[in-house]
Amino acid sequence: MKIKNFVASVFTVTTLALIGISTQTQTVSAATTTASASGVVYVTNVNGAGIYTQSQNGVTRANSMLGNKTAWRIDKTMNVDGAVYYEVGANEWISANDTSTEAPAVSLNKDMYINVAGGVNLYDAPNGNFTGNVATGHTMVHVYASKTDSTGTTWYDVGRSQWINGKYMSTDNVKQTLTMSATAYDPVVLGSNMGYSGVAANLSKFPRGTHLRITANGKTYDRVVNDTGLFAYSNPNQLDIAMPNSQALQFGRQNVTVQVLG
Repeated sequence: MKIKNFVASVFTVTTLALIGISTQTQTVSAATTTASASGVVYVTNVNGAGIYTQSQNGVTRANSMLGNKTAWRIDKTMNVDGAVYYEVGANEWISANDTSTEAPAVSLNKDMYINVAGGVNLYDAPNGNFTGNVATGHTMVHVYASKTDSTGTTWYDVGRSQWINGKYMSTDNVKQTLTMSATAYDPVVLGSNMGYSGVAANLSKFPRGTHLRITANGKTYDRVVNDTGLFAYSNPNQLDIAMPNSQALQFGRQNVTVQVLG
């Protein structure tokens, strides 16, 4: 399998601040309209993006450049007889033809996990065409690059120019996801020195040492099974989460989402 290597600079979204843009090399006479805008664009021209200034004749080319794969905030757009420019600084513009609203690919070399069961479709590019191949759920895959599209969705290259939607990926090995009932308790109140890193569970369902990620009311609790109780012993779908007593009283009893991590 041929492994693709991506070379991508580390970029910071910033506002352009250039000094000494005074040498004019090209002037275009045209009808010009401007409009307010906001967002971020990324330079995609391998030779960089040239700087222009607005003038009575349309736009004037300066002798400065923005580097390829750098990111810039925009304040306005300008249309010069159909050609679009973005303002990245005070009267400092770049051509839309040299940019993209999608971030460039960032080189990676690490293992990740598919966090859902079943198969996940692979595409020939972010938001591209289905390749006909499917990745198996709850397996480890090696990723070579990531890319964020214009909607903010992150995609991962898993080799051979095949991309997977980041919503199906995790740096954790999620072996199982299920819904359970949970209460909370304070081990200190019970005279225990086990601390607040544990959770009581039915040990036949979750043996001691099982790592659980529990989500309840928008909060996440990472806990390791270290105890059981009469309720959990008799009810395998019940958990009792260790936390300080004041928090335990507020927690009450509720349904929670539980991820079993490997």
